[in-house]
Amino acid sequence: MTDASTVVPLVTGLGGAVIGAAAAIYVPMHQRRHQSRDQARSLRERLIREEISTLTRLRITGRAWLDALLRAHQSLQAGQEVELARYDDEIAKTSAKTAMAAYQRMSLQEPDREVEALSSQIFDELQDLSWRLREQVVRGPGADHSPPDFSEQLDRIKELRAELNTKLLERIEQQSRQLPW
Repeated sequence: MTDASTVVPLVTGLGGAVIGAAAAIYVPMHQRRHQSRDQARSLRERLIREEISTLTRLRITGRAWLDALLRAHQSLQAGQEVELARYDDEIAKTSAKTAMAAYQRMSLQEPDREVEALSSQIFDELQDLSWRLREQVVRGPGADHSPPDFSEQLDRIKELRAELNTKLLERIEQQSRQLPW
């Protein structure tokens, strides 16, 4: 018969080995799961922040393009000369920035079809007005003709932008609520 004093240390030693082996497997597995969850949360937060930044940039660049067109229109309506090179440079810069912001928006997460349609319509209107105003800038102020009034098209663009801004701000608010503050 075996003495209990030899069995107890053997059993406790084996039990300790089993517990140690389980801990060696479970702890790293738990740490990886926790780390993976943190990385996924961090990625999601980064994507949300990028989308908010892109939506904000889309609003700002679209407004800058519209402002450039408004200045040119007002100058032409007042009979003032608009420098063609300066007009072309300003329109090229603002339209390129707007196009880049719109492209970045389309590449983010799930697209909002209504926002995309409005953005596209506004972009087309801004581009059309840019060309029409450029024709007037090339003609220059003249006593023999009065420049056409593009107020209706400008008003239409402003209305579309107001609708788009409402949707963009709703999206920004929705995304902001998902961020930990």
